Amino acid sequence: MDRTILRTFLATCSVALLIALSYTYIDRPVSEAAFSLKGTDWHILAKYISQAANHTAINYMVAVGLIYGAYISIRNGPSDRSKGILYICMSVAAAMVIGDAFKELCGRARPPLLFEEGIYGFFPLAGDYMHFSFPSGHTLRIFSSMIALGYVLPRLRYPALILAVLVGASRVLALKHYPSDVLFGAFIGSTVAIWGWKLLYPYGPRNG
Repeated sequence: MDRTILRTFLATCSVALLIALSYTYIDRPVSEAAFSLKGTDWHILAKYISQAANHTAINYMVAVGLIYGAYISIRNGPSDRSKGILYICMSVAAAMVIGDAFKELCGRARPPLLFEEGIYGFFPLAGDYMHFSFPSGHTLRIFSSMIALGYVLPRLRYPALILAVLVGASRVLALKHYPSDVLFGAFIGSTVAIWGWKLLYPYGPRNG
């Protein structure tokens, strides 16, 4: 657990630095490049890929998963199966709560505001959808779910990670987020899933 704490601290420092660099030097040029693709097949494809982490769909899946996981745990006793289902769902739910808090607190303007009104930056507690860019909700949802799935089903780890990366990239191409929004979303989702696994299985999983 001590190693996890140290690694999380180092990762936090590294991600914070990368976010600062991205905000200063990368976000605008990349978003301008994405804007030049608006209306093309790449832009349309990005919007479809984003649906893999649709907010409403994920909400329903988490709700059903929590109910089902609790039901089989109560009926048959705790097992790796029931704990795995609950772990994935709770990882996603926790990441969403943390992400929503940061969205509200930071109030970052979304890319469309840059192109339509020249607005760029953070406006704390702005309190509306167009200022909920940081972090990317789709990205934190897909990373928390896919990283957790990779722990529960190791054979799916790499395909799940590829899907998570594609969804994160799609949010930039779809002009919904800046690269640093996606980076922060990926960090939140991954960190929550990793810590959830360490807390659930501090000594490794056991069959039950």
